[in-house]
Amino acid sequence: MDVKPYIKYKNLYVIPTFHSRIEFAKLVNQAFFRVSPDLIAIELPNNIRNEVMEAVKRLPYLSLLGYADTLNPKLLNFIPIDPGDSIIESIKLGLEFNIPIEFIDLSLTDYKPQTYNLPDDYSINKIGLQVFYQELSEIFYPDDLKKRNEFLPTINLEAFLKNQGKMEEKHDYRAKDVIREQYMASHLLKMMRLYHRILFIVGMAHWENIKYFLDNPEKIKNVEIDLVPFKYLEIYNIRSQDARFLLKELPYNTYRWVKFKKKHFNNILDKAESSEQVNELLIAFDKVELVRNILIKAKRTYEDEFKEIVDLHRLKMLFQYLRNLSLTEKRLVPDLLHLLIAAKNVVDDDYGWKVFDKAIQYPYDDDSKNYETMELNSLGGIDPNGRTVKLRHRSTYVRDTNKEPNPLKKRPHEKYPGEWRDEWEKGKWQAVSYPPEDVKEEDYFSFIRKKGKKNLKSRRTNVEEFKASFMDGIAIKETIRNWAFEKKIYVRNEQQLQGNIDTLIVIFDKDDGEVEKYPYKIDWWAEHDKESNLALYSTNPGNFLLGPGISRVEIGGLLSIFPPHPHREVFHEYMDHEYLDTMNKAERLLKAGIIYSKERYILHVATEPPRKYFYSIAGKKNRELIHVPLDTFNQDSLKTIKHVHILAGKDKRKIAHEYIILEE
Repeated sequence: MDVKPYIKYKNLYVIPTFHSRIEFAKLVNQAFFRVSPDLIAIELPNNIRNEVMEAVKRLPYLSLLGYADTLNPKLLNFIPIDPGDSIIESIKLGLEFNIPIEFIDLSLTDYKPQTYNLPDDYSINKIGLQVFYQELSEIFYPDDLKKRNEFLPTINLEAFLKNQGKMEEKHDYRAKDVIREQYMASHLLKMMRLYHRILFIVGMAHWENIKYFLDNPEKIKNVEIDLVPFKYLEIYNIRSQDARFLLKELPYNTYRWVKFKKKHFNNILDKAESSEQVNELLIAFDKVELVRNILIKAKRTYEDEFKEIVDLHRLKMLFQYLRNLSLTEKRLVPDLLHLLIAAKNVVDDDYGWKVFDKAIQYPYDDDSKNYETMELNSLGGIDPNGRTVKLRHRSTYVRDTNKEPNPLKKRPHEKYPGEWRDEWEKGKWQAVSYPPEDVKEEDYFSFIRKKGKKNLKSRRTNVEEFKASFMDGIAIKETIRNWAFEKKIYVRNEQQLQGNIDTLIVIFDKDDGEVEKYPYKIDWWAEHDKESNLALYSTNPGNFLLGPGISRVEIGGLLSIFPPHPHREVFHEYMDHEYLDTMNKAERLLKAGIIYSKERYILHVATEPPRKYFYSIAGKKNRELIHVPLDTFNQDSLKTIKHVHILAGKDKRKIAHEYIILEE
């Protein structure tokens, strides 16, 4: 079946569109190369033509065309020059192939259109434009004929154009839409007599009414009027970091669309023998695949930075969660909020921020300073004079406007490039820890010690047949397992432990390869009796900064002694002679734990047990090594002690809570 990328009306090839949606930009390309139009007509007023053309020519740099009927900046309207918009795409094609472009819309004073929460346009790929449009007609045109009959007798197009300032309060948005539709229809009627094939790009909410006026030209009076230029008209440059506030698509998707067009169309369009080849090329641009790319690329950067693996099982869970979350809100392709919720809940906030950074990526920045830059945020914009501007969309299409745009915990940004590095360099020699994080670490050390003691206790518990004493209680599992055959009761005989665990060694990585991954070695002394003495090796502080003088490090191995007591530094050079029998930093921590422990039991948590040599050293000191495999602990919970923060001076403790997110 031939699925046409347009709706044909006489010699009009119409694309009823959602603004700023890439799927409709794809339709424009398909229709353009299939129809080869003599003229392109678009839903924009002619009194902003020159500025729109100028802004389109500077793509892929983003622009915001601001205009107003008064010089009051609070009443500013705007048109985003979005490379993923169907109208902007048609202008680009017209300029590239020298096709005449007509701006046929009417600009009205203080126009505030009705907004619609529309379905996912990705379905066009499966059902085609015509079916999609028919299904949506019920949204845009309920009882439409009745509304037309109400408005038409009260509206005189020519009188309205000449006196709209006085008549404004008499007309609501529906009447204004009818006026615009009459105006566009009157222009189309003239052009249809002059051109053979006209490609017409118009908002989906308007086409049915325009078609009504084309079928009933007697409803329109022939109006010739010069549109008055706006009193305020300016092209603003938009920075790449603000792209997410301008674009309705994910900025990453728009960036890939620009890159896709530049890579493929410049080389292939000249060689394409038919429009079918162009269609096949456009089908290859799939937003679902782009979502997958965002998650995979974020996964790689997350793993590189945190050395935490997001395995295939968790990745599968992430995709399933994301799919189900999208479907619950009747979306086929997830939006930014869906991506962040899924990343946060399946992995963590840190992965969510990597997904966020990738999803809002739009790397094109204009440094020429030829245009004034407007800063954008979720509430509006800030013009070059520092005034807050409330930006009003000319578009009628919105999606999920009440959603919180970012569910991740907020993180401040640098006040100026290099601020965080400057603060780190000032105080890096007075490095201290972050007290709230210390509390969580000590709690986790306590948890590991209890688990180690429980492990040792289970090893020294025998299950025996009940004879004269219940000893330490009935062994329920063993009794049930044998009752059917032996009819005997079994009891537990627990050997009492003489001593506690004060020394804990946790080894994540022995770091005995050719390249040293954890070069930073330090002894940290307890600041009070609720903390343990620590010796550790980690990545260099300052490699990754997340705040002014606030660095995150990854620990390769650590030694914790609690209660704390004075001992010699583990990693100082003057102590090297005492550790000549150790092969790496991990064994140095272990031997230090044996030397400085005061309790009988020493807990060793690592992937592999220590060499037998260390068991003999511990035995000579009347100590006992308990090895617990590292994989018996939850990998997410281990982050509590594997990824910690170092502050460049005690003064940073006052602000660290703004930058460090501790998991609950």
